[in-house]
Amino acid sequence: MIKTLMAGIAASLVMFSLAGLYTGVLVRSFIATHVDPVLLRAPTNLALVYCGYLLLALLMAWLYPRFVRSVSSPLRAGLVFGIGTAVVWLMPYSLVLFGVYRFPYAAMPLDFAWALVEQSAGGIVVAIIHGKPGVRT
Repeated sequence: MIKTLMAGIAASLVMFSLAGLYTGVLVRSFIATHVDPVLLRAPTNLALVYCGYLLLALLMAWLYPRFVRSVSSPLRAGLVFGIGTAVVWLMPYSLVLFGVYRFPYAAMPLDFAWALVEQSAGGIVVAIIHGKPGVRT
């Protein structure tokens, strides 16, 4: 239980930070140029955004030991688990958002690719903290 909580908190901080890097630095000009300002909350409710990442990371940390049974490398297992999380949850959710809000369709591949980066990093953190199955620390 302690490992799950620690893994969730650590992964949420990593994913939240990567989201900030992505939206605040890497695609900031793209967002400013292509996203309808009416769709953006000013200022951004960062507490709510972090709570979303915390919930996602805690779910990842809780699910990881239930789905990953055999691990030769926590790094590889976390990477695969994170990619799976992005594909199963975040990509479908992004499609819903793109269908409802006036986000530019050109952003979809960027969003999908970045989801793989964010959740892979979160999965790696979760896996490193959980360690190899059956190994108690």
